[in-house]
Amino acid sequence: MRLLLRSALAGSAVAVLLLLLLSWPTTDSDSELKLAMAFALAPFPLSMVAAWLARLPYWPVVGLVAPFAMLAVVIIQPEYDSWVSNDTLAFCMLIAVPVVVGFMLTALVCGLFLGETTRPSGEDAA
Repeated sequence: MRLLLRSALAGSAVAVLLLLLLSWPTTDSDSELKLAMAFALAPFPLSMVAAWLARLPYWPVVGLVAPFAMLAVVIIQPEYDSWVSNDTLAFCMLIAVPVVVGFMLTALVCGLFLGETTRPSGEDAA
């Protein structure tokens, strides 16, 4: 598989896990605060594991930088409320789109700067 496809699959897995984390039931304000802290810190280990499992080149760098790229994409992305009539789908897109795009951008930039964007077809099977 190519670099962008593998990074998109890894980013999609991270997005699904973050959405599942947000669906965790909370009972009081203390548990909501803990959930917010977990959601803020969860992209770091999830990105590291996803980059490692996707066998991305320089996976530690991609896993460490991807959450910051996700945050940058959250800041510049448009609101989905005007495009999507369902509020739940708009909220899911608000989380999932920056995660996938940030992961793909990080993998592409790391691959371009560090020199491994594509591999010959025979080397990918190993």
